Amino acid sequence: MIGLALAATGLTLMLRSDLPFIRGETRRVPAQIVRHQLIRRGGATLYNAILLVPDERGGFIEVRDPLTTPFPTPVIGERLTVVHPKGYPGLARIPYPWFRGGIYAGLGYLLVICVLGLTGLG
Repeated sequence: MIGLALAATGLTLMLRSDLPFIRGETRRVPAQIVRHQLIRRGGATLYNAILLVPDERGGFIEVRDPLTTPFPTPVIGERLTVVHPKGYPGLARIPYPWFRGGIYAGLGYLLVICVLGLTGLG
């Protein structure tokens, strides 16, 4: 039952964060890593990349990438392509299609296994 709740919650949160990208048109724009936000949790240091992304008016905004890593990557000064829903550059993120696909697959597998176990079909 706990596994089912965790898998359903994880899939719901993933879909919620991906919904603006699924519903509308997306844009791929160049960005640059300007720094990293440090987060200290239980003696560990974690990093979020801060991106300099062009906005719709020809200026630039700073956006925090939602992926938290145990090391500062990508490196400061690196230029890369990010994706955001059209009209919402503040939601820009580095696309990690294999990573996101793996999370969806793992959570979906856990959900199916839990449902089969609870219904007695598995």
